Amino acid sequence: MNESSNIIILHGWGLNGQKYEKLSQLLEKKGYKVFAPDFPGFGSEPLKSESMDLGDYVEFLNNLIKKNKISKPILIGHSFGGRVALRYGFENPSKVSKLILTGTPIIREKSFSKKIAYAGAVIGGRIFKKFPDIQKERIRKVLYFAIGEWDYYKAGSLKQVFKNIIGEDLIKYIKEIKIPVFLIWGKNDKIVPAKYLKDIKKLNREVIYKTVPGVGHKLPYEKPEQFFEEIKSLI
Repeated sequence: MNESSNIIILHGWGLNGQKYEKLSQLLEKKGYKVFAPDFPGFGSEPLKSESMDLGDYVEFLNNLIKKNKISKPILIGHSFGGRVALRYGFENPSKVSKLILTGTPIIREKSFSKKIAYAGAVIGGRIFKKFPDIQKERIRKVLYFAIGEWDYYKAGSLKQVFKNIIGEDLIKYIKEIKIPVFLIWGKNDKIVPAKYLKDIKKLNREVIYKTVPGVGHKLPYEKPEQFFEEIKSLI
């Protein structure tokens, strides 16, 4: 065990801390104290405001660490949780041991605004309105998946919050972060493809990445044993 015996697992969008129970158990068996909180708007944690943005979720994490007196935790961030972990680690390098990110959309081919404008143009267009409701739903799924914003489709009543969050560019954080960052990716991830790992490495040569075959975006909770095997030498 390295310098930190504390681990915080930050869940993906539309999920909650309970989803990572098996991973938490595996880590606890190795002697780590594990925290897997629910973000505001998910699980048992109420949403504070529809105007919440990434900074608010970072502040939520900061308050959690203060309240529980968690010393130098390792942050494991899955997808959306990785956004929070990355910004928190960038802003508070002295408070974090290292980051382990998986399925986090750090790089995009197009800006969020262009993607949403494209999807909105199709979804809100006259032709789209002529389709039966059941077909509209199928088209929405295909479009949001195609533009790499599957979480946006799932956002439901939290769509405005999600827009606020993913409108923020993460490139600066990954380029300038001063703590170790490990990227453990499902090789079959279709939501945030593993092909972007090489681009992230170009932004920060200190980043270490690895792909895990036979699994996709749900790696940390669909294959927790496999994920644990990949990270146990890093923690």
